[in-house]
Amino acid sequence: MKKVNWSFRVIASFLVIVVLLTACQREEFEIDENGNAVQTDNSNSAEGEEGALSLYNINGSEISLLKDFDVKSKYKSDQDDKAKHQKMWDYFIKLIPVEARGQIVEFEVFHGDGELLGYVAPIDDADLSRWKMGLAIDATGDLSRIDLATEFAYTAIHEYGHVLTLDNTQIDVISAGGSCGAFHIDEGCSKQNSYINELYLIGWSDIMSEFKEVKNDRQATRFYEKYQDRFVTEYAASNPAEDVAEVFSVFVTSDSEPRGNTIADKKVRAMYGHPALIVLRDKIRTNEVVRALKAGSWKRPKCKHDHNHDSATH
Repeated sequence: MKKVNWSFRVIASFLVIVVLLTACQREEFEIDENGNAVQTDNSNSAEGEEGALSLYNINGSEISLLKDFDVKSKYKSDQDDKAKHQKMWDYFIKLIPVEARGQIVEFEVFHGDGELLGYVAPIDDADLSRWKMGLAIDATGDLSRIDLATEFAYTAIHEYGHVLTLDNTQIDVISAGGSCGAFHIDEGCSKQNSYINELYLIGWSDIMSEFKEVKNDRQATRFYEKYQDRFVTEYAASNPAEDVAEVFSVFVTSDSEPRGNTIADKKVRAMYGHPALIVLRDKIRTNEVVRALKAGSWKRPKCKHDHNHDSATH
C-alpha cells in the first residue's frame, strides 16, 4: 500500500480547481475569491468514463440492470460477472441500514485500475435528494465478511458519508449568483445546522484564505503538515467536503470517542453530539456480519491525477 497523492492545477489567478484521486474517490472543487470550495460541474457524472461497467437502478434493497457500458476487452469479464456485482451490492446494504440509504437510487460498478475505489454524484445537480454511487470491482477483496479495517468497507462508508452530509437535508440548492449565508459548496449553501457547516466552523473558517493559495503538491503537503492536528487523515485536508466524509468514516470505524484536544478530535466528537448519528453508528457496528477494528491499520494506495475525466464527482 502506498501514500495518497495530491494533484492541483491553476485555471485563474484566484480560481484553483482541485482534482484529487484517493483510495475512495475523486473530488473536483473550485476555490472562489472568497475562499469557499465549490464543486465543478458534474452533470455528466461518471457515465461513459473508461472503466464504467454496469449501471443499476435501486429499489429498496434490490437492484436491476439499467445498462451495460461499452467497455474495452480487458474489462469484459468483470462486466459479465453479474454475480459479483450483486455481492458488492449485498455487501453495501449489509453495511448501511436500509432506512439510512434511501437517497442512493443508482449503483454503478466500475473498474478503477487499482486507483479509484468509489464515487458519488447527484443524479441531478438541482435535486440533492437522489444520488448515484459507484464502487470498484477490482477493489472488493473478501466480500464474505465486513471488516471495518479494510479499504472496501472504509470506501463504502466514506462514499455514503458524502451523501449523508451533502444531500438535501444538509445543503440548500441555490441558483447561479444566489447568496449564501453559510458555507457554499456545489451550487448549494450549507444549512446552518448541517454537519459540514459545523465542521467548517470548527476547523476551516480561519484557514480557508490560506487554503485557497495552495496551487501544487508541495504546497498541499506543507498545508497539511502545518495544520495536521486539524485533520483525521491527510486526505481530509483536501477540502471541507472530503474532511466531513473522512471524519464520519473515522467516527464509525474507530472503537471509541477521542479524548484528545486537537481540532481533529473535536471534529469527531462533534459527530457524537448528534443522537441520530450515534444510532446509525451503532447499527453499523452491531451488525452481526461486521467485525469492527480500529481505523488506520491500513494505508491507502497511491492515486494519480487523471487529466481525461473532469466532470464526475468522485
